[in-house]
Amino acid sequence: MNQNLLIVDDELEILMGLEELFRYDFPGELNIYTANSALEALKLLNQTRFDVVLTDIKMPGLDGISLYKRIKENWPRSKTVFLTGFHNFEDMYQVVNDPGVRYILKSEEDEVIIGAVQDALNDLQKELEQEENKIKQKALLEDAQVWMKKAILDQIINGEMDGERAEQLLTELTLPILITQPILIFLIRINENNQIHLDNYYLSERLCQIILENVPQKICVLPHIFNSREILLFIQASDVTNCEYKELFAIIKGAIEYSQEIFQNVYAGSFSGMLSSQAVKFMNCREHIKTLKQKLLIYQGIEEGVLVCMESEHESERIKECSSFKASKVSVSTKLSTLKLNLEYRKKKKYFQTLQECFGNMRHARSRHDTAVLEDYYSISVFLLQFINENYLTEQMAFKTALYKLTRADLFEDWEEAISYLIQVSEALFEVMDDNEVTLTERVLHRVIEYIDTHLSEDLSLTYLADLSGFNASYLSRLFKQVKKENISDYILHKRMKLAKKMLLETNEKVQDIAVKTGYMSAHSFARVFRKETGLAPKEYREMGGE
Repeated sequence: MNQNLLIVDDELEILMGLEELFRYDFPGELNIYTANSALEALKLLNQTRFDVVLTDIKMPGLDGISLYKRIKENWPRSKTVFLTGFHNFEDMYQVVNDPGVRYILKSEEDEVIIGAVQDALNDLQKELEQEENKIKQKALLEDAQVWMKKAILDQIINGEMDGERAEQLLTELTLPILITQPILIFLIRINENNQIHLDNYYLSERLCQIILENVPQKICVLPHIFNSREILLFIQASDVTNCEYKELFAIIKGAIEYSQEIFQNVYAGSFSGMLSSQAVKFMNCREHIKTLKQKLLIYQGIEEGVLVCMESEHESERIKECSSFKASKVSVSTKLSTLKLNLEYRKKKKYFQTLQECFGNMRHARSRHDTAVLEDYYSISVFLLQFINENYLTEQMAFKTALYKLTRADLFEDWEEAISYLIQVSEALFEVMDDNEVTLTERVLHRVIEYIDTHLSEDLSLTYLADLSGFNASYLSRLFKQVKKENISDYILHKRMKLAKKMLLETNEKVQDIAVKTGYMSAHSFARVFRKETGLAPKEYREMGGE
């Protein structure tokens, strides 16, 4: 994780000295930002996440204590290190109870100042690790409860646990239904024709979530993944004392129908269901579930996506088909917004998954003159043309594929050839956008590098370079290192040192002047950095004629 330090001081020379200290002497990688006032610091804080703020206390206008209070209010994770020229017990009293605050004197050695910031970063890292552990422990506990609940329900359904013990355990698990009151039971089976190859348990979990999101709050549903493809839904009204089970059945059936359509659109899958309108006691559900399974088997392999309503046992054994999603036509118009979203955000895999769904009617069409299929083709074609025009990609796309066919469905021998063409155009679009992204990145980095090379005596802070590039600071820092294989700060240092060596050997300019021309506030700062890099003082380097 990139770690960011913000240094705040109204005295410019001290500010630059601290920046150089952390830029060149800090042992780890650190993105360094500076602000000459608390107000300037607040502007930076609104743009970038800072792990540690190293700030003076006494500053004109908004002082360090006021800045600290704003930091705690808006960025509670940030650590603050106060750096001041004298003891002030009143100020210390305001911050002494905050473990995230350190208070050191400017007169301390450089190692102490660096150590205070390093300790603050270490504390932050420990806090993050502790929070991660809490989240993991909570997730483990929740998983344990889920599997415990599943094991108990499995035993009840299989008749392996007596009623009294089962009732006690289920009560302890705080289920969303009352096990002493009647319930409806639906059996859902995920079909094997899913186009996207995902783990069946994963699909079952996602389907349970979809169903729960479609159920109104006045209904309680306990989903139970019975095996990798079968889900049992235990259903009960929130107000069991005033429950009309026919109304309850109708509402939940509608929710299942909605869930079918969503499951099809999102996961390209289908499921069948046996929906019983007979209310039963939870502890007597075993035989009822067995009946549901037997009756759903009748439809296995014959109808996919069928919902069968099983009426009350007091009626005849009549079973009727309520709905079948399989026979429904694919609606391309409803998928165009998803296509556009995935194209704009470069989500290639999801884009082509959705595009394949749009081809459903084309793949089953028997005639090239099917008007519904022609509508699908031209809907996709117009979408692609519009995206190409809006993003000024026509010229680049012309080198990749023939765009005129988008408006000429009659040129294809069959719909499979048309499908292949639309896929080809889409592939070309992603290639062009990838090329443009690489080109843009190269141009931006070239501009940043060119600016650094020609402005070594000026402000080359990460904040300024980020503004110049149009990228945020963290992204620019990562991008620069990824491409140049070194940090921006290291690149700037090497360039400044290279220029300094050249000037020391080829000119008679004073060390003070060379320091200014290579971006340092004072000869002392320049000499410290130069010695660290070469092992020699600037004058020694000049006298020895170089390394």
